Amino acid sequence: MNTPIFQPDFNPNDYINFKKIPNGIELTHNDVKNISLFEHLGDVTKVNLYHNSTDENNIVTEEKLENYYGLLNKKTDKLLKCRPVSSTYKLIQHTDLFMQQADMLLNHSDLPTGNVTVCDKIYENGRRASRSIHFNDLKMNVGKNNDSVTCRLDVFNSVDQSWSFQVFSGAYRDLCRNTQVFGGEKAYQQNHKHTSGLEVNQMLSKASTSLQSWNENKAQMLQWKNTPLSEEKFVKFLADTLCKVKNADGVRVLKDEKYRVNQKQLNYLTQLYQNEVKDCGENLWGGYNTLTHWSTHTKENYVDVDGKDQISGNSKTQHTVQHNRQRIVRDLLNSDEWATLEHKEIA
Repeated sequence: MNTPIFQPDFNPNDYINFKKIPNGIELTHNDVKNISLFEHLGDVTKVNLYHNSTDENNIVTEEKLENYYGLLNKKTDKLLKCRPVSSTYKLIQHTDLFMQQADMLLNHSDLPTGNVTVCDKIYENGRRASRSIHFNDLKMNVGKNNDSVTCRLDVFNSVDQSWSFQVFSGAYRDLCRNTQVFGGEKAYQQNHKHTSGLEVNQMLSKASTSLQSWNENKAQMLQWKNTPLSEEKFVKFLADTLCKVKNADGVRVLKDEKYRVNQKQLNYLTQLYQNEVKDCGENLWGGYNTLTHWSTHTKENYVDVDGKDQISGNSKTQHTVQHNRQRIVRDLLNSDEWATLEHKEIA
């Protein structure tokens, strides 16, 4: 078995399965801490680009290209063959990304990691990478014939702008990066361009917690996913419950109705819901994910609909804020207002 020329120290015998794939290589193993495939590609860094021009006297002038950079693989000391990236491009190293995910799964999640199948892929000298983690102890019955499918997490990343950062979780047999899954159901899916607003930790955390909730409450999660919820109905639910205040200037958020609400909070939660349902459709599962996101991400910065920077919580008392928010969400899920969204009879 040949070792890839750009990974001279790589030993494929350390792994369950190693094979070449079109434009890259693939490793299958069973340890979420094992990120050797990505480590051996080396880190990528931004480097300055220059243009040489010659005047009529054959004098060469070197001019730096402002605000755009090339990408250099520090392991091979060679430029990646890709277009330049801008100064605002957020470079996410494959090694850092999958180390972060491993730490989250092992130390901040209840997902079982003792019996997993991990499929790592890397393409074109490290320009693009993906990881699929199959949790072999977690199964879910899908479809009319109760077909058993393994739960999984999938992450896609690139350093050259060719792929957005993208995260999937759920129980399905296959997927493609255009958000479609086959032979099962998604619990969570989001993608984000490599801009300053990309929060990798947030997206990895949400994918893990969504999969955990999905597995623990399969029947409930499927029911919520199959229950339509328009943005207008969700805004009304928020205005009647979480965002409702007794003493505030009244604001009109729905036609012909007036609510006293925390407008900043309502704007933020509405934007969260819009992001949640972008790929999975407007349903109660999206509403649930919005509420759990708010309850756990207490330090998150965001830009509201008016373009103003905001923060969704008090970072000085993060643990207290998170505890209180989780209690509020539990109460909301048992409220008459939520039961109305579920189309249940209220006693």
